[in-house]
Amino acid sequence: MYIVGTAGHIDHGKTSLILALTGTDCDRLPEEKERAMTIDIGFASIEYPRFGTVSIIDVPGHERFIRNMVAGAWGVDLGLLVVAADDGWMPQTEDHFRVFSLLGIERIIAVINKIDLVDEEMAAFVDEEIREKLQDTRFHDAEIIRVSSKSGNGIDALREAIVDNLRKLKKVSDTGKPYLFVDRVFASKGHGTVITGTLKNGAFHEEETVYIAPAQKEARIKKIESHYKELHEGTPSQRTALNLSGISVSDLGRGSIICHENFFTRSSDIIVSLQLLDSNKEIKNNLGIEILVGTASLKGKLILFNENPEDRSQRTVRIRFEKNWFFYPGQLFIVTSPGGYRILGGGMVLLPDYSNRTMKSRVREHLSVIQKGDTRELLEFMFRVKRYAPAAEIMSIFPLKRKALEKILNSLAEDKTLLRTGDYFLINDFYDHARTALVETVDNHVGPNMKEISDITGIDINLCKILLPDIMQSHSIIEKEGRYFNGKDITEDLLPEDKKKLLSDIYRRGGAGIELDKLKTEKEKKETGELIKMGFLISLDGNIIYHKKIYDERTEKIMSLFDSLEKISVAEAKDAADLSRKYIIPLLNRIERDGLVKRVGDFRIKA
Repeated sequence: MYIVGTAGHIDHGKTSLILALTGTDCDRLPEEKERAMTIDIGFASIEYPRFGTVSIIDVPGHERFIRNMVAGAWGVDLGLLVVAADDGWMPQTEDHFRVFSLLGIERIIAVINKIDLVDEEMAAFVDEEIREKLQDTRFHDAEIIRVSSKSGNGIDALREAIVDNLRKLKKVSDTGKPYLFVDRVFASKGHGTVITGTLKNGAFHEEETVYIAPAQKEARIKKIESHYKELHEGTPSQRTALNLSGISVSDLGRGSIICHENFFTRSSDIIVSLQLLDSNKEIKNNLGIEILVGTASLKGKLILFNENPEDRSQRTVRIRFEKNWFFYPGQLFIVTSPGGYRILGGGMVLLPDYSNRTMKSRVREHLSVIQKGDTRELLEFMFRVKRYAPAAEIMSIFPLKRKALEKILNSLAEDKTLLRTGDYFLINDFYDHARTALVETVDNHVGPNMKEISDITGIDINLCKILLPDIMQSHSIIEKEGRYFNGKDITEDLLPEDKKKLLSDIYRRGGAGIELDKLKTEKEKKETGELIKMGFLISLDGNIIYHKKIYDERTEKIMSLFDSLEKISVAEAKDAADLSRKYIIPLLNRIERDGLVKRVGDFRIKA
């Protein structure tokens, strides 16, 4: 299935052209009838024998409704650029043509309408004008068809040109990750919530559960239709109506996203490649703009990385939104002035989850990676900015097949751009940096645990878990009860004098130990805590602290009771360790936590 969409200046006959092609009047709103002007998008279809149903979308031509125009144009496979013979190429013709180009539409047909109103000289002039406009663009070889939607002249030729051009398109993408940007929502009597949109990238099936953003809810597909025909599944590049259960009309709106596998990243800050229509126009930092993405309209601010670039028309910028929205790398969009009346340009999402605090310098450093904007470049740019990511995350944030992404990742690994370790891919030069950061963290901090190492280095805890075991072997790092120490720092002889003195004092106290809540200074508490992390001191219950040697001595005396007894009482343990009840219970509990004994009723048995 394919989508054909009109575009062009107001009153150039787009709606009447569709009426002549299909017999359907796309002006459905009373206000459109009253004003004889298209306000919102409209829909029709053509049936081609041995080819199938082709959906047609009509869009408004007035600049006040550019948001609606883009909402209709985003999913188009073939564009019909309509130019009135008695007017020629007009301002909105130019804007709509740019939208087709910026949204990556593959092919267009230029349609000179109202040919019945002009003579051959004027028709030839408009034909040549269109040729000049298309000459230096990727649409330079587009067909130009002359028609009159009023008399029907040229309509049959246009029908044939449409199907001929559709046959030349690339095969409709089906990656198994279907999505749809909602353009209409309504409640149908007896059915409930119904949405319509252009289905892309895969198929929806009856009774499937789908995810809905920004509502962040799930719903079930009860029924699927396309052009009033009931279907068991919706196919890619097809106008689709979904009857949904489990969600209300109030949870949806134009711009909502329906998807089966949610690959959209929720973000209010993104990095984009931006193409401006007017390269001479100066773009100021923090410029208020509006982004038209899918069928949604979002307010945001454009933030520059380089305010004086050599090429002002093509640049990488940051866009910060007033609220979170959902994006994917490679997603195309249109930029307008606030209110959506004037198109400034368009672009592509490069990084949908930007953090100015951690990524700013790396974005600036690696802007040159983006040249063509293909998936390989997007992946490399993402890794150079983020430095690493789990393979599963990469698979979940692109609308591509897993195999296609794996092929690109493996290619980046083969040319040494990426390195794979465990379930993670790392930018190659980050691997040594990460190892150094982990070693320095252990060297400079007393017994950090894995979470503390992750927090200090800023490296994901799961990646730390992968890297540390290998580092421990090559850097003499010791793990003790979930805490990590540099092997050379673990001996008592190398401790600072104040810690040596504290250890000596606690050792002299023998079975009385010390109690944390009775220490007078924060310094003492801190040093005691560090000595516990290093294993020189043992905490019995979080408050009573023993020297490790005292703990081992008392434990050995208690455990020796099992040489002649199968079970021991608290009293027997108390006598063996020469401790009062205040200390023997915490000591026995600690020995139990260490896995040496088990409690059975009032007795302890050997574990």
